[in-house]
Amino acid sequence: MVANDEVAEYLAEIRDQVCSRCVERPPGGPPCAPLGKNCGVELHLPELIDSIHAVHSRWMPPYLDHNRHDICQNCALLHSSICPCPMDYLASLVVEAVENVDQRHENREQERPFVADPTNECPDEIEQVRAAFAQGRGTWTRCDWPTHFGSTGLDLNGLTWIEAEAMAEKTRGTVEAADWRAAASWLTTIQKRAAQAEVEASAAVDAASAGEWSAAKRHAEHAWLLEFTTGRPLRRMAPPAWLRLRQAIVNAYNALRLEAFDVQGQD
Repeated sequence: MVANDEVAEYLAEIRDQVCSRCVERPPGGPPCAPLGKNCGVELHLPELIDSIHAVHSRWMPPYLDHNRHDICQNCALLHSSICPCPMDYLASLVVEAVENVDQRHENREQERPFVADPTNECPDEIEQVRAAFAQGRGTWTRCDWPTHFGSTGLDLNGLTWIEAEAMAEKTRGTVEAADWRAAASWLTTIQKRAAQAEVEASAAVDAASAGEWSAAKRHAEHAWLLEFTTGRPLRRMAPPAWLRLRQAIVNAYNALRLEAFDVQGQD
């Protein structure tokens, strides 16, 4: 999956270069899904970045073909009323945005893989990482922020996809029912992202405990990316689930890496 120095950098570039030009962007977006506009860029951003990285072409069709094979075929909204989605018709801008970020990464000083000295257990850093994980664990499992979803403005705060499916059945034949069906699909994605983010966060702690700080940093940043791209941190007053863990690992990584370089410079 995505491995980058700043997990929000791709998203920020896409929102600046792509979302700002999207004619379907609802007022107040992005993020647009909580406002009732499902968008493949938001739903599948980590997979989309990976798909773009797998293609190297001067032409757009190879990127589109790869996206449709790897992403669209597994999208819950395929062949729905919103397909094709902005991920398709704004593809050239998305590719350009991702490649702009990649170019910036290449222009930075190349980071060497960093593993802490196994004789240095880094107890303070590890304790901070474990405390951050304990604070975030179990706090994000579903949509837990206010929404104004679809044309009927559904508030999905606290609901699961199963409850949304039940509401779709209960309101069958109404405009609201269509919104509830779309909401069930979106809530499924949110719940999957939440579960995946916690797996990544746990892997980050395991890697940090083993002194594999480069891997810990990647896992922590991916956990944060999965949360951030849903719009959750922007829509609720409570602290995000995985920002503190990311910060603890990045801080430890930078401090330990600097310490290792200082030791090398003295040799």
